Amino acid sequence: MKHSHRLPFGLKWSIPLLAGALALSACSDGGSAGSDAASTGEIIVVTPDQASNVVRDYGYTAGTDNQDVTNNMHAQLIRKPYVEEDGSDALVQDYYNFEPYLAESYDVSEDQLVYTFKLKQGVSSQQGNELDADDVLWSFERKFATPGGGMAGYFKPMLTDPVTQIQKIDDYTVSFTVEKAGYGLTLLANLAENIGSIYDSNYLIENATPDDPYAVQWGAEDMMRGNFGYGAYMLESVTPGQEIVMKANPDFVLGEPEVKRMIRRVVADPATRANMVTRGDADVALALRSSDQATLEGNEAVTVPTTTSNQYLLYAMNTTTAPFDDVRVRQAMAYAIPYDQIMSDVFFDRAYKYNHVLDDKAPNWDGSALPQYDGDPERAKQMLAEAGMPDGFAFTLSVNNQLPAAQDTAIQIQSYAAEAGIDVTISEVPAAQLNAEQLDGKIQASLSIGASVTMTPPYSLQLLTQPGGGSNTALWNDPEFLGLVDQGLNAGDALSPEAGEYWNAAELRMTEQAPYIFIARVRPSVALEAGIDGFVQRTDFRIDYSNLSFSQ
Repeated sequence: MKHSHRLPFGLKWSIPLLAGALALSACSDGGSAGSDAASTGEIIVVTPDQASNVVRDYGYTAGTDNQDVTNNMHAQLIRKPYVEEDGSDALVQDYYNFEPYLAESYDVSEDQLVYTFKLKQGVSSQQGNELDADDVLWSFERKFATPGGGMAGYFKPMLTDPVTQIQKIDDYTVSFTVEKAGYGLTLLANLAENIGSIYDSNYLIENATPDDPYAVQWGAEDMMRGNFGYGAYMLESVTPGQEIVMKANPDFVLGEPEVKRMIRRVVADPATRANMVTRGDADVALALRSSDQATLEGNEAVTVPTTTSNQYLLYAMNTTTAPFDDVRVRQAMAYAIPYDQIMSDVFFDRAYKYNHVLDDKAPNWDGSALPQYDGDPERAKQMLAEAGMPDGFAFTLSVNNQLPAAQDTAIQIQSYAAEAGIDVTISEVPAAQLNAEQLDGKIQASLSIGASVTMTPPYSLQLLTQPGGGSNTALWNDPEFLGLVDQGLNAGDALSPEAGEYWNAAELRMTEQAPYIFIARVRPSVALEAGIDGFVQRTDFRIDYSNLSFSQ
């Protein structure tokens, strides 16, 4: 994989951004052949659901379309570059390098505590107002003042008080100050994600009231009020339950996109979405099943991108109650999972075995000491006997009732674990109920698909493990692990060899203690019409439509 390291401290980075070229055969509003898209600049996207809230600070709204739409409406100070990856047929993001986006440059102080951003001048929002430093300060003030979006939690501990940590130097320069050098990498990574989006403060302040000082409620009341960013696209129309039309922002900071207009249609059935791309009735299909993708891979009219991924299939165990309060039982469970069968029978080889949390391409990563968990019922049975359970045990495995891949994985585990004397009862529950009951300690074990969108070592290690955290579904609280993470944060640059030793030790501790079993990484779940060159697998799983171009 082509890889470049993070900007060395004390240096300044000012490089031009290049919009990558992805060639897309698309169709018109009426579903015509892809050749028309090149002349009209219009594509059709089929999605399983419809966005209902594009005001991220109002609250996180789950759903494929919601995040895809919102991300394309906004821009950030910096972004993760698109790079080639060995063995892949598409581009991916560089997790540890950041290039200017709304900023024209940024520099890092010698002590790696102050990050100063020089904004590009003449950048207009979707409302026509010019970007300046006040927009940056106000955007973060709003993020932290509206708890519904959870922004303070995402930025903690890098940012805890934007009033004192974010400063206006002049009309086009701002600085961010962190307490520890070890926080800097994750600060940059978060600033490059949707949570770091910058808003048109002039437009929002005009619509604010004493009861709604940041115009959050105002924006949430009508989706068409959501055009307050600097992103590549804006809303043109919304037809509830049917489609959303988005148009290109002619003032987009990277230049007006080649895709001028996209019609996003709701098609609930994944097989139908897949077939629409095959027939030329759609240009992009989102959230496809692995089985449908496997069928499409042999069709020359369709491109199914194959890359590595940060999306994990996760098995979580409640570490506070029996039987999974015993590390030996958790380790035994790690050997009672049919990894190879799950890859082939559930994901049709659209996933690959990956049993640890950190990115194996990270600078100074060393996984040589990590335990290798493979399906081995006899070993699981032996470990259970050592734990005082020679006859095995029974438990309930809870899964999201709207996640077929997790349901199918549960069935595979149920059958395979029986060979080790483990009796698994599967319970399918709604996602909201599952998450609430996990955090309340009412769930014994669960299966889910998730990801760390920010892929820095400390963020990835802490996402699922912070005591009391909303993602710590294993309810795991391990002082030794937490101490190793703290030592890493105190070691300076998070990508330094010194910090790397602590990240590796923390990952080893987490993998050996097994509060979670990382089963696999899941590849992109999209398909596009043939002729695409350079689809980007992003860590947020959203398509960057501004990066698309037409080859015919």
